[in-house]
Amino acid sequence: MRLNHSQGLRPRRATGIAVSVKKCRACELVFADPQPIPDSLDAHYGAPEDYWTAGQFDDGADYFAAEIATAKRLLDFRPGMRALDVGAGLGKAMRRLSAAGFDTYGLEPSAAFRQAALAHGEVTEDKLALAAVQDVAYPSEHFDFVTFGAVLEHLQSPSQALESAVEWLKPGGVIQAEVPSSRWLISRLVNAYYRLSGTLLVTNLSPMHVPFHLFEFSPRSFELHGRSAGYQIAEQRFMVCSIPHAPGFLHPPLRWWMGRSGTGMQLEVYLRKSEADDN
Repeated sequence: MRLNHSQGLRPRRATGIAVSVKKCRACELVFADPQPIPDSLDAHYGAPEDYWTAGQFDDGADYFAAEIATAKRLLDFRPGMRALDVGAGLGKAMRRLSAAGFDTYGLEPSAAFRQAALAHGEVTEDKLALAAVQDVAYPSEHFDFVTFGAVLEHLQSPSQALESAVEWLKPGGVIQAEVPSSRWLISRLVNAYYRLSGTLLVTNLSPMHVPFHLFEFSPRSFELHGRSAGYQIAEQRFMVCSIPHAPGFLHPPLRWWMGRSGTGMQLEVYLRKSEADDN
């Protein structure tokens, strides 16, 4: 079970609204069941000024640079290749993709976020649609590169979103996704502490408060889904990221072990659409 607020160091005293959290034994997908459904998309994400810190409104030359470099290498890049940023947010990745030579489009379901992206400049209304991924119908084989940056974990149906992206990709095209990892070491340690405390609580997900996280993924999640959706994992990597709930002196050994064992907080995958003769 997962409460709708911090469960703290004394979980037996914690009270609140709880939801079941489950894990698929085959693909290691972690998910809330039932899934909380917000009243609106704006309620799901919150306002741009609340969701991002002030410094995150600015994007420098290094922002999204590693992802672009990997995409270019996997695509054998040519200027003018078409890219789509799903969940474009403030338009930061769109601006960097355009600067790198992509013909860049975006989807953003939140009117507040879309307006913030347009107000920042460079991103134009004709390139950034106000829509959710399930509400648009791009032509088949239209894009070379589709990116889901911190998006799939928020969607009611990430599988449907990936299947749409595969349909929109040209054969050999690439999807980039960064998602929470269901193998994160800190979650495992905290969950063990909760079990020793005699509770059914887990720390996975944040199912009933902004920003709603509905899923955590492993490489196996994408490997199995790709068999039916028409893609394979081209590259993957785990990112350690921050280390909450641990004293500072433990951070160096924890970071070392998470890097070595593939148990960091975030998982990044590059998924290549099958070539026509592979389907």
